[in-house]
Amino acid sequence: MNQEPETHESYGMVGFSRVSTHPPTNLFGSSIKHGNLIALRISTARKYREYQKDRYMADERVIEVELSATQFAEAITSFNVGQGVPCTLRYVRGDEYNKEKREFRERCPEINFKQQATNELKKEMSDLGAKLDLLKKDSEEILTRKEPIKVADKKKLLEDLRQIDMELRSNIPFIHECFNESVDKTVTEAKGEIEATFQTVRERLGDAAIAGKIEVPMLEESN
Repeated sequence: MNQEPETHESYGMVGFSRVSTHPPTNLFGSSIKHGNLIALRISTARKYREYQKDRYMADERVIEVELSATQFAEAITSFNVGQGVPCTLRYVRGDEYNKEKREFRERCPEINFKQQATNELKKEMSDLGAKLDLLKKDSEEILTRKEPIKVADKKKLLEDLRQIDMELRSNIPFIHECFNESVDKTVTEAKGEIEATFQTVRERLGDAAIAGKIEVPMLEESN
């Protein structure tokens, strides 16, 4: 016997699905465009009781986010680490649909991590050059005076030299290390996107073979 649906403010449904996009899109926290995504949707829910069994049905969508394959893998394997993994918000309850753009929220802007890191390194080198110019100017002024060099002037020159030495030995190598990490991250994301694409193709070929009873030839091992 069917009963009226049971609702409660704590009832919810959560689900993951694979999504293909064309053209590929940007994702928050990712340095490449993605054509294959993992979508997470959370909705309110209702419970039905019939024939001694419970059935659960999604009701109103609460939030929907998109993740790359790499972000999804990191999210489910990195419990209690940091504040979480970046994701791209596609819908939050209360958003209004934009008919012109055919979506609820604007797509994530593109971020060129390589260019960003290059610009940061250029700025660091430019700042270092400015410090060297200032040190050269101060040194010439102090060393060309006829009177003896003051203790305060010696301390200032030594402090300026110490800061430049720290830039050369610590800060610039650190920025270079961060640049390499960004490149490695981009490579990892690219591999994840390729694997996700192959997985999608394999699934579609499998579905097509089942639906049309197509024989999928297997590569024979060479003798």
